Amino acid sequence: MKKNGFTLAEVLITLAIIGVVATMTLPALMTNTAEQQAKTGLKKGINTLTEAAQMNQAIDGFDYASFTSSDTDDTDAQSLYALLSKRASVDYGKSGEGKHFSIQGGEQKSENYAVFFRDGSAVLFDPENTLMTVDSVKEMESDGMVHGFGIIYDTNGSKGPNILSNCAGEPNGAEDVETNECTSTTRVIKDQFGVRLRAGYAVPNGPAARWAFEN
Repeated sequence: MKKNGFTLAEVLITLAIIGVVATMTLPALMTNTAEQQAKTGLKKGINTLTEAAQMNQAIDGFDYASFTSSDTDDTDAQSLYALLSKRASVDYGKSGEGKHFSIQGGEQKSENYAVFFRDGSAVLFDPENTLMTVDSVKEMESDGMVHGFGIIYDTNGSKGPNILSNCAGEPNGAEDVETNECTSTTRVIKDQFGVRLRAGYAVPNGPAARWAFEN
């Protein structure tokens, strides 16, 4: 009676082929998964920040275009800190001066303030740049809304890699808002994104954030 089966050599060759294929495809699969998670986190964050501003406008009468205070302690002040504290799930134990995380390819200053949310995400901003007296905040655009001010939104907070997404083709690339274009070869989608807060809305700021939000 003849029995059919595989020889040891055939099994070893098959395993070697599977290993080579896995080695070639796994990095791309992991990159695509991380990119998808970052995109989903950005969209969730923009929705959260927009809802917070519109809710605060309805209840307290001011939004992202109306800050008269840069206070980061008083939840009753007319400030970004107060708005987020009252209208979003803030982790007060992590939030604060000196607790901000690194930004590669972006600006990190000692006066920056970090607000961490209970879902693990965070925003980093300079309180002085949020005031109505700052020209960029008051500047009107063609859609009738103020230009607003920029923040950094990190989809997973202090966890790595803490790299600012860009379309300059490298992890530490400096993104030019006017000229950079996101393609499959130039985009670097990581956990941090530029976001602009204007009136009652949060919008993507820069080509990488816009690409991630729209795709």
